[in-house]
Amino acid sequence: MRREAMETGMRRTGDIRLALGALLALSMAANLALTVGFAGRETATVLVPAAAGPAWAVGGAGAGAGPAGVRYLEDMARTVAVTLLTLTPENAAQVRAAAARMSHPSARGAIGAWVEAEAARMAGRDLASAFYPERIEADPERLAAEVAGELVTWIGREESSREERRYRLAFRVDAGRIALLRFEQMETDK
Repeated sequence: MRREAMETGMRRTGDIRLALGALLALSMAANLALTVGFAGRETATVLVPAAAGPAWAVGGAGAGAGPAGVRYLEDMARTVAVTLLTLTPENAAQVRAAAARMSHPSARGAIGAWVEAEAARMAGRDLASAFYPERIEADPERLAAEVAGELVTWIGREESSREERRYRLAFRVDAGRIALLRFEQMETDK
């Protein structure tokens, strides 16, 4: 009797081990299939402005009666201006990557080249800059915005200048994603 109980227990243990082994193999196969499936997919990064309020709309005849709402364009313009103009030699790689994500494919080269040139100029002279937006005027019909604010520059740790600057930004919506088309400095009224 004891021998039969012992053999039954050993068979049961063997069956449990076999079932657990089969579940482990199945789990590993599923993980491999998911890894291979996701490895071939392209990822899309959608830039959402840092501050999103309640009257925020993209598409349709919403809050701005254009392809993008007024507040959305204002938030997007603020995010783009601060990202591109707050530049140090240390954060240049992150700004280049952010500029590539924010830019429309047709503008990536020009905007990336501008960031690269600014970063190289700043690294050579130990410069850093920060932009502080003060006023934003958005035009949802034209998908454009003007951002005015103060651009502060430092040499090392010493502040070297504070200048009022204005920038014009143009956007384009493709497949539900808003992207920067143009970024240009305007003449300031003095």
